[in-house]
Formats: sequence, structure tokens, C-alpha cells
Amino acid sequence: MAFTEQIITITSAAIALLLLIFAVDWRYFRDWVVVFLFKCTVDFLWGSAVVSLKLIEYPDRLFPRYYDTSILFEIWVFPVLCILYNQLTRTRGLTAAVGYALLFSAGITALEYPLEYYTNLIEYKNWTWFTSFYTITATFLISRAFIAFYRWGCDRFTPRRY
Repeated sequence: MAFTEQIITITSAAIALLLLIFAVDWRYFRDWVVVFLFKCTVDFLWGSAVVSLKLIEYPDRLFPRYYDTSILFEIWVFPVLCILYNQLTRTRGLTAAVGYALLFSAGITALEYPLEYYTNLIEYKNWTWFTSFYTITATFLISRAFIAFYRWGCDRFTPRRY
């Protein structure tokens, strides 16, 4: 891994850690752990499929002997951003959830596109920035639907104490 890619990797991991420590409202710890684990699972499965179909390639990545996907993004950075997204939309309606999903996706895509162009961290094969944008948006919305379902299930099936 080249020096530039190492700096970007370390910086993104550190920023995600700082966001997790200082920006997350930990009163909702149970919800955020569920969002994190759900997002890791979805991203890893989806990312593995995308790489297997040769739509995207990650020339410089962590643990290249074991994984073809970007473990850092799929198992750390993206799930942390998803926690923040769900925190922002926790008490808001559908319009806000869609709006924030579009904003978060635009931000991620705006960072991803120059990374694809100038570094070896990601390489589009049969993929475009717009494909990234709408698939990232979809995964944010899927995570929002999942946590809403999870909260409903917890409320519905938790025994009442009288």
C-alpha cells in the first residue's frame, strides 16, 4: 500500500472512531449496536457480491490475502456513518429519513469519486459514481427500516411489568 493510501486509510479509521466516541448519543446504545451489526452484515454481503461480479475492485486494501472487499469501509466507516444517520433521523419522519439518506450518500460519493480517480483504494470496473450514490442511499434507507422494525418488535414483544 502506497503512502497516500496508508494516510487515507488511517485518517478515515481515526475519524470514524472519533465520530463514534464523540458524536453518537449513547443513551440509545442498544439501537446503535443493532444498526452497526446489521450494517456490517449487509455491507459485507453486498460488497462481496459487487467485487465477485467484478463491478468494483479494491487494489489496495486491508488483509488482501483474506478479503477482496474494502473491510475498512464496509465493517467500520460505513456502519459508523449509518449510526449517525439513524441518530439524526431517529425521531423524524420519512421525508427527513430520505433527505438525510440523500445527503449522507452525496457526501460519501463526493469523497469516493476522487479516491477512485486519484488512488488505488477503489477502482470502478462496471460501476459509476451514480451507482454508488443510489446503492448507498438504498442501504441507509434499509438500515432505517430495519431499526424501525427492531424498535417495534422490542416494544411489541417485551413483557409489560405492572
